Amino acid sequence: MRSRLLFTIAAVSLVLAGCSSQPDAIVSASEPNDKETHAPVASTSPSGSATSSVEAAAVSPTLKASGQDWADSKIQAWLDNSGIKSVKGFYPPNNLMISWSGSEPGHLEIVLDNSYRFNQDGMLQSYERPTDELQIMGLVMFESIGEQSPELESVTFATENGKYSGTYSRARTGADPNDRDAWAEEKYVQWLDSMNDTYESFCGATIKKLATYRSCIPTDPHAYIDSVESPDFGELVVTLAPGNWQDNTYDTKSLPGVNFVSGNMMLKINSKAHGNEQVEKLTVIVEGSDETSTEFKNPPTE
Repeated sequence: MRSRLLFTIAAVSLVLAGCSSQPDAIVSASEPNDKETHAPVASTSPSGSATSSVEAAAVSPTLKASGQDWADSKIQAWLDNSGIKSVKGFYPPNNLMISWSGSEPGHLEIVLDNSYRFNQDGMLQSYERPTDELQIMGLVMFESIGEQSPELESVTFATENGKYSGTYSRARTGADPNDRDAWAEEKYVQWLDSMNDTYESFCGATIKKLATYRSCIPTDPHAYIDSVESPDFGELVVTLAPGNWQDNTYDTKSLPGVNFVSGNMMLKINSKAHGNEQVEKLTVIVEGSDETSTEFKNPPTE
């Protein structure tokens, strides 16, 4: 699992260095039951429901930022973090930016010159499309300024003629951080949105339901998520249903499926979530089994 996760991170790092390739898809999947699982949030116990007002304020930034000055400040922050003075200093196709705006709070729109051509550096996969490349450009910007911009909801890159566009989003639901069920659902939505970012082109379908992903890669344990709950602040417990994933491609002695899910799910959620909105501890269990794996954002010291 570790090598697989490190490979994904390394791929994003290449993008940050100027490449425009999408992290290679982590091929995996399976099939719990056929019920709708867009947000399979289990009811949580009342114990862990209290969260201080300080914590609530920290994880629920007020999204009021918009307008040209705000958009200019986001571009300037990106330039500063990249150590360049002008957008022309970015690697292609980022250097094709000609204008930007913030017409809605938290949403940044960036316009590219119509000379944009897909996959000029040859880094993308054969099944990927311009939408993927433009979406990755948004991810790259988030990687640079997202931590210092809690109000930033999404970044959209589009050509001036509107022919191509792609958006990278935090996929927030506006969940009350004191509401354990609502918070757990938001984390699930952010995870599924991240899976769609990676697999939509590969699967040839928009992944809004787990069943869609399961039909694409039916041996991935991620596709068997049966419930998601939050017993305490910053914690998630994910239950997998038994199924075709067990003792299959992504459930081996060297990489148990529960380990794969715990690490990869935390990585994907926290790539969307900001600061105290992130998952601190994620535990995966298997229904009817004692098999389990726990991932920590900051592993406890011995």
